[in-house]
Amino acid sequence: MDILNDLGFNNIVHNSQKQEVRFSREEGRNPSSVVLSLQTLKFYCFSTNSKGNLYTLVMERENINFPKSLDYVADKLGLEKNKFNKKVKLPFHAFYKNLIREIQEPEYSMKTYDEKMLISYQNKLNTMFFNDGIDFQTQQEYQIGFDIETLRITVPIWTIDGKLCGIMGRLNDKKCEKEERWLPIIPCSRSLTLSSYHKNYQTIQQKGLCVLGESDKLPMQMNSMGSHIGLGTSGCHISDTQAKYIRSLLIPKTIIAYDEGLEEEFIREQAQKLVVDNPIFQNHVGYVWDENNEILKKGEKQSPTDLGRTAFQELIKKHTKWLV
Repeated sequence: MDILNDLGFNNIVHNSQKQEVRFSREEGRNPSSVVLSLQTLKFYCFSTNSKGNLYTLVMERENINFPKSLDYVADKLGLEKNKFNKKVKLPFHAFYKNLIREIQEPEYSMKTYDEKMLISYQNKLNTMFFNDGIDFQTQQEYQIGFDIETLRITVPIWTIDGKLCGIMGRLNDKKCEKEERWLPIIPCSRSLTLSSYHKNYQTIQQKGLCVLGESDKLPMQMNSMGSHIGLGTSGCHISDTQAKYIRSLLIPKTIIAYDEGLEEEFIREQAQKLVVDNPIFQNHVGYVWDENNEILKKGEKQSPTDLGRTAFQELIKKHTKWLV
């Protein structure tokens, strides 16, 4: 209620029976045109058909990105992020509190870096990514660069809430051995990250859909296609941390679009990790499965986004299998 008021919404009314808040976007408009659920923080505007959640409302109203919207909410409510575990009272509490946080929420214990360190790599776009369906505008947006010392294309890695936590280097050689392609320039635990989560959060909420790929390449290729709902899991195994944040999106549909060549049963196991089924919210999880290799060539380990927008759309529309 405090946040909605600070954002300048009008006619804010709390319905405790329905566990929702009704309000209007502007003074003088329909006083109950927007409804926000207090159980999921999801909102829907009946007059504009826009939707999302409390954080995307902050993003739209304040014209800020997802990480800054998290800070906005925390600041407005007087929350201190480093004290979220203050209810834990143990001997030598400072040590044990940090240890418990590292075990329960390891993503918040990752080392992060000043974004300014990327300056030395920037303004060096590459044709390898361009020929792989990642246009120059997307390369700039994702701050792709080049490291002169290692002769590798640099791909920044970000925490869930948008802080720089590592840099991966791709050898600028299409013919190099697979094990030589990617090496960390600044290493980090990729299982604690989700590529493009902080960048695409708002669009994913608006569309009610996200598509997961094995690598950073899928969301970048999708971005070049004009679609901003892709996420990368940095491998075919979805970690507990990644699954937690994907489920926490509370969106109706999630699709896994992994590379050709994996066993279907394995992909189904990964998809099952993303299912939300409780009295408040249920979702649908599917996976791309081109069983007869109508689009993805057998044995070539192609990503569903490798063959361009038309082929990708056909895979999503005609070759997605949904968990029952």
